[in-house]
Amino acid sequence: MRTLYIHQHTNDLRGATTVKDGDNNTIYLLVGKWGMRQDVLSLYETSGELLAEIKQLTLGLLPKFAIFQNNRQIGVIGKSLGFVREVIYIRGLNWIIVGNVISESYRVYHGTQLVFSFKSQVQDGQTYSILQVADEDLEPVCVVISAVLNHWARRSDKISMPKKAEMLFNNNLTTD
Repeated sequence: MRTLYIHQHTNDLRGATTVKDGDNNTIYLLVGKWGMRQDVLSLYETSGELLAEIKQLTLGLLPKFAIFQNNRQIGVIGKSLGFVREVIYIRGLNWIIVGNVISESYRVYHGTQLVFSFKSQVQDGQTYSILQVADEDLEPVCVVISAVLNHWARRSDKISMPKKAEMLFNNNLTTD
C-alpha cells in the first residue's frame, strides 16, 4: 500500500496541486477547477500524460461528478445528505465510501476489500490529504475522488455542526 500526500489549499482548487509520495517526489499534478457545471479536475503524470479526470455534472446541494480514466467514463459519484457520517456509492466502480466529515477521514471499499483510505492532517501549519492506496494502478482514480471528498469536507466546515443540526431539525418540522 503506497502513501500519497496532497497539499490542501485554503481556498478552492483553481490552479495546480502536486501529489507527492513518501520520499517527497512529485508523481502527479492535479489541475483544474470546479463550481460550475462541466468544470473538470485533471490528473497528469509528471511527463504530461493525462491519467484521470473528474467532471462536474450537476450543481446544487447534491452535486454529481463523472469519473474518467483513459478518456472513458468509469463511474459517477454524488454527494449524500449525511451530516456527520456519510456513506456514498460510486456507480460504475461499485465502490462504497464510508467517512466522517468532522474528522475528514474516509475509507473506500470494493466489496470487503479496502481500495484506499483518505484523511487530512496538519503538519508545519499546512494541511495535507494523506491517501493510502492498495493498488498503484488505481492511484489516479483515487486521487481525483479524494479531491472531491476533500472539497465536500471543506465546504461542510463553513457550516458549523450545531447549525447543521438546527437546519436538519427545522426541515423536519411541519406547520399545520
